[in-house]
Amino acid sequence: MEAIWQIIKNIKILDIPVIIIFFIVLALIATLVLKQLLTIVVIRRIEALTRNTKTTLDDQLIAVIKKPIGWFVYLMGLWVIQLILTDYITPQLNQTITGIINLAIVGNIALIVYRTSPILGELLQNLSAQTDTELDDIISPYIPKLFRLTAIVIFGLKAGEILLGASATAIVGLIGGAGLTLGLLFKDVVGDWLATIVIYSDSLYRVDDWLLLPSGRWAEVKNIGIRSTTIYIGFEGATQKVPNSKMIDGSIKNLSQQPNEQKKASIDLYIKIDGISSKKVVALNEKIRLIPKKIDLLYDSCMVRFNGLERNSRVIRVIGFANDLDNYSRAYDQFNLAILALLEQEGIDLFYVNILSDTETYKTWQYREN
Repeated sequence: MEAIWQIIKNIKILDIPVIIIFFIVLALIATLVLKQLLTIVVIRRIEALTRNTKTTLDDQLIAVIKKPIGWFVYLMGLWVIQLILTDYITPQLNQTITGIINLAIVGNIALIVYRTSPILGELLQNLSAQTDTELDDIISPYIPKLFRLTAIVIFGLKAGEILLGASATAIVGLIGGAGLTLGLLFKDVVGDWLATIVIYSDSLYRVDDWLLLPSGRWAEVKNIGIRSTTIYIGFEGATQKVPNSKMIDGSIKNLSQQPNEQKKASIDLYIKIDGISSKKVVALNEKIRLIPKKIDLLYDSCMVRFNGLERNSRVIRVIGFANDLDNYSRAYDQFNLAILALLEQEGIDLFYVNILSDTETYKTWQYREN
């Protein structure tokens, strides 16, 4: 019997003992049996449980990961066979097999992430529909694409490490350098994306809010996109897309998010009059303060003050408040016309009068004059 056993031990196929080949066959059979048990017992039991749920997302998830789980079992069997053959293959071949197994594992995981990304996107859209914020509604469609891109990049890094012989660190460094270059090229685009997060996280404005632009014109927010905000400028009867990075620089004023229930909008004026006395300025200030009481579209009080001298001119600053945002333009016209009528009534030559309608224009004019 011992002689027979010695004969069997000495039999080799491709320099591999028969007994080792026998263990390899056992490993293959065990792998196939484990695969069948996993499919019949575990997967089918989970499928039976998911049939009782109302959502179909879990059914889709099981259908997506069923095959990759089976491939993991095959890879485990291949790894066991490699361990058995370690002493009978060259170190270089052993290293190659290890690299292939690692690449297959990473590829399998990347495939699972890639194929489950649409399911994740659908889940996020269902969750975002139950929230009050709009930021998640905009971002959720892009998250599946981000996961897919991540899966492709990870698999590409691993494949490059094995096939090109470069380390993952070197490849990441190369990609990082390329990413920095692209970042410099598309910094405005990235800035607009980040600005979108700021707009929603800080609630700077929402759709249908009224904004006061630096030019002094009003605009209504029609849409907030991932890169730009669409506004409607009623004065021009046109829509305009403004990059979100320009909407967070502090120059935009929101007139719809006021703490008081009674909404108001300021009418900011600078009146520059040449060659009048201080008594005349005082008299004009008092009479201008009475104007809002005669206009229904304005609050009764307004701010009027002497703002200093500009060479030979006296500058009076006037701030009135419209009480109806929808009729702001009418209130603006009536207030300006009432001030113009007062100046004519006081016998002031309009040739020496300048009226500016907003702070930014006044600063520009002041700079030019000086």
